[in-house]
Amino acid sequence: MPAAEMITYSVRGAYLPNRPERKPKLMVRIRARTFVTGFDGVEIAEGMHCFRQYLRERPWLLEPKAEWDSQEDLLVIMIETEGDDPNLEREGVLDEVRGCAIAAFGFSSKRIAFDVLESRPVESPDP
Repeated sequence: MPAAEMITYSVRGAYLPNRPERKPKLMVRIRARTFVTGFDGVEIAEGMHCFRQYLRERPWLLEPKAEWDSQEDLLVIMIETEGDDPNLEREGVLDEVRGCAIAAFGFSSKRIAFDVLESRPVESPDP
């Protein structure tokens, strides 16, 4: 094989030769919307800045957004990741949201619950 064809690309740690019949499979963007219940407005006001910062510090979480819905007493989080399986990405996002919430918010005596509203592929932005 000529050296020019041996240029390689990294696709999730696997190297594939740059040959027409073996193009790398590009991962799709997965958007997961999660919510957290059990916080009150004071806890959110005190910890939201840190929570958003903790989410932004994780480079594998793309464009994380977190908003407090005061009417429903819900913390709603929308995060995009790159992957192949929406269910797998959903579980990973939920785990990251739990870790960030535990680190950022002071908990009251209420029970805190985490759940996923949806996890689905979305259009990737143009490179």
